[in-house]
Amino acid sequence: MADKIDLRKIRIADSAELRKRGLMAGTIKVIEDDVRALGTGSQGEALLAIKGGVVYALVKLFRPDRKKCRAHIDFVFTNDANADTQSGVVDEVLRYCFLEEYYHKVTVICNHGNEGLERILTGAGFVQEAVLHDEVRLKNGFEDAGLYAMISYEYPKYNICFVPFDRGVAMISGGADFVDSVKLFHYGQTLNDPFACNIAAGLGLLDQNGGLLRNDDGIYNLEDEQIKFLPEELAKACVELREYFDSMRAGFDINVRFSSGTPFQKKVWNALNSIPYGGTASYEDIALRLTEGNLAEARKITRAVGAACSDNPVAVIVPCHRVIGKDGSIVGYSAGIDIKDYLLLHESFTAVTPLISKEV
Repeated sequence: MADKIDLRKIRIADSAELRKRGLMAGTIKVIEDDVRALGTGSQGEALLAIKGGVVYALVKLFRPDRKKCRAHIDFVFTNDANADTQSGVVDEVLRYCFLEEYYHKVTVICNHGNEGLERILTGAGFVQEAVLHDEVRLKNGFEDAGLYAMISYEYPKYNICFVPFDRGVAMISGGADFVDSVKLFHYGQTLNDPFACNIAAGLGLLDQNGGLLRNDDGIYNLEDEQIKFLPEELAKACVELREYFDSMRAGFDINVRFSSGTPFQKKVWNALNSIPYGGTASYEDIALRLTEGNLAEARKITRAVGAACSDNPVAVIVPCHRVIGKDGSIVGYSAGIDIKDYLLLHESFTAVTPLISKEV
């Protein structure tokens, strides 16, 4: 297994290593002054990219306008940083920019003579946005450079898509190999996750108050150009959730990954998949399955089962909406009782009538 790329903020104590690795030049005093300037954080930050305990890159992030969530990246690699290492650094920096710092757009300038970095940037999903004339200074003059850019909803490693239904919107998060979150929102509801806000705003799905717009004029329909940016498993989930809400699908073929949760919660979430489409089970029923039919033990954990259902991170696909009160009442749903009621009615109706055939 290849060593993971780790990022950490630059420190004064790194000065000697920076000079040794050829990432900065000058006396230790000069480098220390430069590190201090980079570390102020007023216009950006500087990071070291480390693999296997060895520094391979200095990464400078400049924030020309923080309010617009935009950052410009400058990569400085060591001479022994091969293409795989450079690619790993670029991938980790993108993850950091989009999923930790919540930038909406990142840019990189690459002079036209640096074909290796060009290939790495385009391979990571960057698109050349412009040609900058006389941008890079050489010993004998200046050279043109390409401005490469990526927007949050184009990030290919992990992303979010939105699927509308009668009562609101399903927000699906995931990567190329898994989906790890499906959350349901009412129209007009605001999103708390900054990454999700950036994507929804970039796709034009938010009103002036930051709430999710209604699905007027098919605004949630993704164009082919937008779909191609979605990671493979996320794109698959987007299609299957749309088919589910359109009464064209009763089950899912999605690889779900629980990125958080206790062992007990994961046991509950996995048990929910045994409840058939159009059917229901009580919290005590789920507890009985977990205790292999021991009623006394089941009653001890029934409340914990309810709490785990409430914390289910992958709504609909993991059908916690099919769990109801022992008396048949519709209780407890993080997205709202009205949405739980809608899902149960949606399934009960299509369970007794033929699903709409998919058009070939």
